[in-house]
Formats: sequence, structure tokens, C-alpha cells
Amino acid sequence: MTITSVPLPSALDSAESDDTRTSRPRPDRGGHPVPAISPGPRLPGIHRPEGLPAAARPGDVPQPQHLHLPGWVRRAHGQARPILADLLGNLTGEPRQQFAAHVGELIDGMSSGKFSLAWQYPRIIDEGWALYEHQRRDAEEEARKRRGLESARRKVADQLRDAGSRLTPETASRLHRTLRSADGVDAIKGVATELDQAVAAVRTLEERRRDREIDRTRERIQRALPRTAVAEVPAESWQDALRRIAENFSE
Repeated sequence: MTITSVPLPSALDSAESDDTRTSRPRPDRGGHPVPAISPGPRLPGIHRPEGLPAAARPGDVPQPQHLHLPGWVRRAHGQARPILADLLGNLTGEPRQQFAAHVGELIDGMSSGKFSLAWQYPRIIDEGWALYEHQRRDAEEEARKRRGLESARRKVADQLRDAGSRLTPETASRLHRTLRSADGVDAIKGVATELDQAVAAVRTLEERRRDREIDRTRERIQRALPRTAVAEVPAESWQDALRRIAENFSE
């Protein structure tokens, strides 16, 4: 009697069949949706500051340059770019240079591969907004001082115009020049003080001239009267009484 044996599968054949089963695509059993491809990290919260005006000449904010720049970084930059451009366009002087340097550092960092710096967009927008608010308050304060200065200048100019007939042409011209070149409230007050002194001096001269005229008039009247009438003239004339009353009121 002959017995035939069945050959056993080799280990290599078994491994090949496992690999084949492993690499073979699994059938879709239904009920399990294929997960969607993630678009990337959640974008940082980028918001335009309320009250930021559109700049007449927005600043230049270039896009980061990198061969493998992620799409989410491009989208974040696209949201932040117009805000940064308006902030740069509304800033002037040293604040603009300072903010432009910080924006350039941020973009250069992302261009070198540090994509996580895109999360700094909200912080740098807040920094630019703080610089803009500080500049706006300084401008408003400067405008307020300028209005006060012009108001004080107009007031003294009106006083100069009213006192023009009492001042000499040289004094009036000098005071006008000093008033125009005054660059502060204290300088304008100095012009007003000098004007008051000049008017007071002119007024004193006018009073002395009027007193001399009154004395001469009284002397002419006394010389024109007969000697008997001169003796009957009261000790205090009406001019003397008027002068005495005026002096009492001035005291």
C-alpha cells in the first residue's frame, strides 16, 4: 500500500500571502465616511481695529517668500495685510519707522520658515493701533494748543488795532512784528503787557497835556477878567473840582 503525503506551504509563501492580504485594499463597508483632508491649523483671530481710517497712501506689506509657504499662512497674511498697510499709512515719523521695522521682522521670520510667527499678527496689529492712538492724541493736543495760541494772538491784535491812534508808528510796527513772530502764549502775553505799558504811558502824557491846557485856560480867563472880578473868583474853579473828583474815582 502506498501513502502519499500532501506538501505543507513554505514560510515564504505564507509571508507573501500575508503581505498580499495586508496590501490589498479593504472594501468600503458603508456607513463610515472617509475623513476629509484638514485645511491646516485654525487661523489666528485677526480683526480690524474699530475706528481705523483707510490710509490715503497705504504702506507696503510684502507677502512672506518661501517655497513651501503653507496655505493657512497665506490666508492669515491676506487678512492682516490691508490692516497693516492702513496702520503704516496713517503713522508718521518715528512711530511709522518703528512699526515698519517690526512688520519687516515678522515677515522675514516667516520667509525663513518660522511659520508659527503668523500667530503674531493680532499682537502686531494691536501694537500698531496703540501707536496710532498715541499719535492721534498728540495731534489733537497740538491742535488745541495751536487754536489757543491763535485765539490769544487775535485778541492782542485787536487791542493793538484799538490803540493804534495812541501809539507812535514805530511802536505799533514793532509790536505787530513781535506779535506775529511769537511762538507761545507767554510771548503773546509779553506783547500784551508791553502794549498796556505803552498805552498807560500815552494816557499819562495826555492827562498831563490836558492839565496844562486847563491851567493855561484858567490863567487866560483870570487875565481877561477885571481886577475886582478876579477877587470874587472862588478858591476852587469847576476845572479844579472836576480834576479832584476824577482823582478820587481813580483811587
